[in-house]
Amino acid sequence: MEGSLLITEWAMIGVFVVGVVLWGMRMHGNTTTMEGAFLAGRRVPGIIASFSTVATNLNANDFLGLTGAVYVVGIVMAHIIFSNGIVLVIVALLLMHRLRRYNVYSLGGWLEKRYAPAVGNAYSIIWTFVWMLFNLGLYIYGGALVLNTMLGWNLYLCIVGLSIVAAFYTLAGGLGAVVATDVLQICLMFFPLVIVGYMALHDPSIGGLAGLAAKLPETHNNLWPETTKFGSLPILLFGMIFMGLSYWSCEAQVVQRPLCAKDPEAASISYMGAAVWYALIVPFVIVVPGLCAVLLFPDLEKGDYAMPMLVHRYLPAGLYGVAVVGLIAGFLSSADSQINAFCSMFTTDIYRKLLVKGRGEEHYVGVSRVAGVVFTLAAIGTAWIVSRNSDGMFLFAVSVLATIMPPFGAISLLGVLWHRATARGAIAGLAIGGCTAVGLVFVAQKGYLADIASDDLYFRTIITFTVTAFITVIVSMVDHAPPEREIPEGDERLLGSSPRVLRFGAAMLCVTVLVYLFWTYYFHGA
Repeated sequence: MEGSLLITEWAMIGVFVVGVVLWGMRMHGNTTTMEGAFLAGRRVPGIIASFSTVATNLNANDFLGLTGAVYVVGIVMAHIIFSNGIVLVIVALLLMHRLRRYNVYSLGGWLEKRYAPAVGNAYSIIWTFVWMLFNLGLYIYGGALVLNTMLGWNLYLCIVGLSIVAAFYTLAGGLGAVVATDVLQICLMFFPLVIVGYMALHDPSIGGLAGLAAKLPETHNNLWPETTKFGSLPILLFGMIFMGLSYWSCEAQVVQRPLCAKDPEAASISYMGAAVWYALIVPFVIVVPGLCAVLLFPDLEKGDYAMPMLVHRYLPAGLYGVAVVGLIAGFLSSADSQINAFCSMFTTDIYRKLLVKGRGEEHYVGVSRVAGVVFTLAAIGTAWIVSRNSDGMFLFAVSVLATIMPPFGAISLLGVLWHRATARGAIAGLAIGGCTAVGLVFVAQKGYLADIASDDLYFRTIITFTVTAFITVIVSMVDHAPPEREIPEGDERLLGSSPRVLRFGAAMLCVTVLVYLFWTYYFHGA
C-alpha cells in the first residue's frame, strides 16, 4: 500500500525532521534548571498547554490504532472519544488546579503531599519503570508503522531512526521544545486527515453520513447497542468513564501540561480546551474514516491498516507526503512528551528523593539526560515486542491501561473529593486494588469472564476502580491519622476554579450532549 513521493515531499519530510532537531538545540539554553527542563519554567499559557495536551495524547496509536478499532468494532467505539470530552472537564475542575497550586513535578509529588511518601513513590516507580516503558514502545512502533505501511521502509530500521530523532531534540530542548513543536505538530496532524475524512465521506460509494450509516453492517452502525464486544452497554459506558478518569488524572505525560501552565486557571484550561477537540473534531478524523474503510476495504488483514489505505487512496501526489509528515508529527508529539515525563519523574521523584540527595540542579539535569537515553534504548525493545502482537495496537494499549491505571485514578480522585481519605487508606486501596487488577487478568486468561464479554477490559476497569475506592474509604473511616498533610491557600474549595473556567466547563458538557444527539440521529441501528 506504500506510495511514492515527489522530490518536494521528500524535502518536506527532511525539513520537518531537521527542523525539530534544530529547535531542540535552540532551546537547550532553557534547560539548565529542572523546572526549565521538565516544565518549561511553568510559564505556558493555558491555550498553548491545551494544544499541547491534544498533540501529546493524539498520536499514531489513535490515528491508526483507534481508527482500526472503529474498523473492527464499529461506531460504538465513538463513546471513548465523547466520554473523554466529559472526563476532561471533570478532571480539569476537580484536580488540575490543585496540582498546579502544589508546584510539584508530577502526580507522584502531589500524592506524596496529599497522602504520604509511600503513595507517591508507588506511583512514580510503577509509572517510570512499567507504564512509560511500554507506552513509549507503543508510540515508537506506531510511528514506524506509518513509514512501513505508507512508504515501504523497513519497520525495525524506522523504530531505531524515529527513536533517535525523538530522544535527541527532547533531551536537548526539554519541555519548552516539546510544547513549542506540539503546536506545529497538531496542525500537521489534522490538516491531511481532515481532507482524507472529507473525501472518504463524500465518495460516491459512501454518500455522506446518512449513506454511510445506511450501508454499514448492523454490527457497525448502532451507537447504542444492547450488547457490545466489551459486554453490555452499561459496562462499556461506565468502563470508559472510569478508564478516562484514571487516564486523565494519572497519565504522567499529559499531567505535565497543566503542571507547566502559568497559573491554576491556565492549568484547568489546558484540559478544557482539549475537550473541545474530542467532542467536535476528533470524531471526523478518526471515527468517520474507520467506518468508511469498512465499506471501502472490507477484508483488511489488520484494522491498523485502515487509515494508511485511505491516505493512499485519496491523497494525490503532493499531499501524500503531507500526511506522512502529519503522522510522523503525531508520533513525535507523544514520544517527546513521554521521554520528557520519564526524565522528570525519574530525576525528581526517584533519583533525587531516594538515591542521591542534596546535589546541584546541573547534576540532576545531566542525570536526566543519561536516563533519557537509556530509557529510549529500552523502549526500542518494547516497540519490538508490540510489533509482534497480533491484535490492534489501540485495544492492546487500553487493555494494559485497564490493569495499571484504575487504582491510582481512584485514590487521586478520592483525595480531592473526600478530605478524610488517609494515607493508610490509600496504601490499602492501592495494594488490594492492584492485586485485584492482576488477579482479573489471570481470571480472564482462564476464560472465566467470557460470559461477560469477549473483551473484558472495561469490566476489569470498573471492578478494579470500585474495589480500590471501597477499600480506601473503609480503611480511612477507621483510621484516626490526619487526613491531609497540607492544603495550599485557595485549595480548600472543591472546584477551586474561576467563574470563567466554570462557565467553560458547563458549556462543554452541554456541547457534548448535543454531539451525542447529532451522532445518535445518524447511527441508531437498523
